[in-house]
Amino acid sequence: MNNALAELYGSDNLIRLADKDSRFDHSVWDRAVKWLHSKRGYEIDDKPVRDLINETYRVLSEGVNGAITEEVPAELTQSLLNNTYIFSGFKTYHEMRQASALLRSSTGGFKSFEKFYRDVKKIDNTYNRSYLAAEYEFAVQSTQMAVKWKDWEEDGDRYLLQYRTAGDERVREEHAALNNTTLPIDDKFWDSYLPPLGWRCRCTVVQVRKGKHPVSDSDAACSVGEHATSLPKQKIFRFNPGKTGKVFPPKHPYLPKGCRACELKLSFNPKREVCKVCLFLDKEKRYQYNKDLYDKLSKDPKYTDVEFDEETGGLVATHRGHNKQENNKEKFKFADKKMTGAELEIEAKDILYKAGHSVIFCDELKKGKDGNKLSALDMVFDGKVMDIRSITKDKEYYGYPIRDKNSQLKKYNSRSDVKVKADTVCLYFHEPKWFTPEKIYKGVEWAKGQTSKFVVKHIVCVLNTSKGAEVITFDIKE
Repeated sequence: MNNALAELYGSDNLIRLADKDSRFDHSVWDRAVKWLHSKRGYEIDDKPVRDLINETYRVLSEGVNGAITEEVPAELTQSLLNNTYIFSGFKTYHEMRQASALLRSSTGGFKSFEKFYRDVKKIDNTYNRSYLAAEYEFAVQSTQMAVKWKDWEEDGDRYLLQYRTAGDERVREEHAALNNTTLPIDDKFWDSYLPPLGWRCRCTVVQVRKGKHPVSDSDAACSVGEHATSLPKQKIFRFNPGKTGKVFPPKHPYLPKGCRACELKLSFNPKREVCKVCLFLDKEKRYQYNKDLYDKLSKDPKYTDVEFDEETGGLVATHRGHNKQENNKEKFKFADKKMTGAELEIEAKDILYKAGHSVIFCDELKKGKDGNKLSALDMVFDGKVMDIRSITKDKEYYGYPIRDKNSQLKKYNSRSDVKVKADTVCLYFHEPKWFTPEKIYKGVEWAKGQTSKFVVKHIVCVLNTSKGAEVITFDIKE
């Protein structure tokens, strides 16, 4: 058994949570280890292994979804669920690696299935009973704090945040030392010491009015927080779920060193086993999320033309308030045809759908309390809200589209009901030969000079190639 994990979770967890596993279907584990024994090995994309990942994700995502309210932005929801899927995938990877190490006997031959199954049963009990119960509790608490954080960000500096324990005899001494710590939302303390600060941590944070409580000394509070999480098994909890959009600690031992549990952008090496796992999980998490979202949107009367591609995992949907008329007047001439803006939008949606992406056209007719139409963006692309502009002429650089979309993002972000600020624009190239990276970089520099506030941080370029959609993303530096 992995000593680092046993140390991390603690023997008290193994005892207290050993029988709290009713959510997990252990027959899925049984099928995976039978496959492992029959094949004398496994690949991460083998169906029984995929099923084990998805069963783990099903359990943990129930905790995440249960803590998410209807008001939570789609971007945050997808980020939290994506992180949960990655966590589930690497958890399964560790389980199967440990199980495969038990295939052979001490004499070098393969064990009978009966002997092998008895040996691996302990792995099932540990990972899918004890550890999973602790992880489920953590997923609920971490998601709750992430959701609250987004609400607090909307209020800006109107309130202070105060750390509070459960206030009973079960509170850990090191957590009790943090009780009533009161600081502004932008204080560095909250980057590392937003609860939960460990398995079964019941601490929380609340908003308090300025002037009602004394403001804590930031450096002193950080020193107490550092002491409270000083042990190696405690340091991993130094992260902010709301700021990072992560449910689980980025430095959890399940996750490979060096990738920081981002969307697994580690130094890619096709021969490195964890890199192969990374690529597989990245593809699978999108499939799983899109499938779950399809189940929701297909039952929502506000959406039409909802489709899910079982083969690629692509998803499309259109809000009934999406305005197609504004882009359906002028026809633009290309080498092969003439198309309106609406037709170009639909073409972009279709080729992205075929490539396994999700494209949801947004409500553009929503009105504010004053009855006026609110500024809107076009679509949610792979969980991120953005505005799309089709490139209809070959230019030296694309400064005007980027400038105009930057203005649109600023208007959208000024809405009082927008909790997650938009920072991405999409440029669609029906003519892929019109695209070059230099034209994007030059366009950005020109557009920056045209505005006092440049909010675009990402530009997604979608190219209509002979092989289908090619997606190239540019991250814009300050």
